[in-house]
Amino acid sequence: MGGTKEWLVAVLVAVAVIAGIYWFVIKEAHRPETPVAVPEAAPEVQPKVELEEPEPVIPPAPEPTPPKEEPRKLPALNDSDKEAANDLVSLSADGTLARWIVPDEVVRKWVAAVNTATKGDLMHKNRPFKNVDGKIAVKELEIRPDGQKVYVLSQENYQRYDAPVRLFAMVDTDTAVNLYQFWYPRLKQAYGELGLKNKNFHAALLAAIDQAMAAPEVDGPIKLIRPTVYYKFEDEKMEKMPGLHKLMIRIGPDNAARVKEKLTELKSALENMPSAQQ
Repeated sequence: MGGTKEWLVAVLVAVAVIAGIYWFVIKEAHRPETPVAVPEAAPEVQPKVELEEPEPVIPPAPEPTPPKEEPRKLPALNDSDKEAANDLVSLSADGTLARWIVPDEVVRKWVAAVNTATKGDLMHKNRPFKNVDGKIAVKELEIRPDGQKVYVLSQENYQRYDAPVRLFAMVDTDTAVNLYQFWYPRLKQAYGELGLKNKNFHAALLAAIDQAMAAPEVDGPIKLIRPTVYYKFEDEKMEKMPGLHKLMIRIGPDNAARVKEKLTELKSALENMPSAQQ
């Protein structure tokens, strides 16, 4: 019996072992696979790039709107002397014309001078401009058989007119015409005070320019005589010429040519104004 028990124990142990092996193998074969936890990859960290911040764009400051200039008002004729004189002086770059302009009754005197010049004459009183300095410069030329001394205008006399003629020639024509248009209502008013009918100042101004330009050109020395206080032209035909023509001769041929050149320029601008003055 002892042998039988030992055999029986061995059989039971073998069965238990076989059952254990079976259970382990079968169960493990049918057990669902447990997923292996794969550690998630750490997110890729992009290197931080320091970007340069663009400089802020500052818009330019708006241009300040200039204040609107009030249109210049034309002064009354009786109150116009200061402005009219200043405008005339402004026609010279350095204001040198101031020494030649008579500062009172400016508009009326210029209108009267222009009206007188339409007939080729000169105003001897109440002129709108000052006379040149000094006395007429002459040289004694000869003595006639009747004892009358004959003189000739010298170059020094012509030079007395160089400064005003140069200033006149340098006047900017466009500026002069613009001022003329601005002042025309007052020029017209002053011209009306002269009591002239069916005439306008613009036509008078053009006629005065024509008179100055019609002055003859004289060749050779200008001979003078002095029968009394004043000098006269020896040539009787020259002596009978209008005063404006005589003045154009007395200033000398070079100065007369410069004056006529400027007058031609002014006349052309005046004739081509947008609208004829009435």
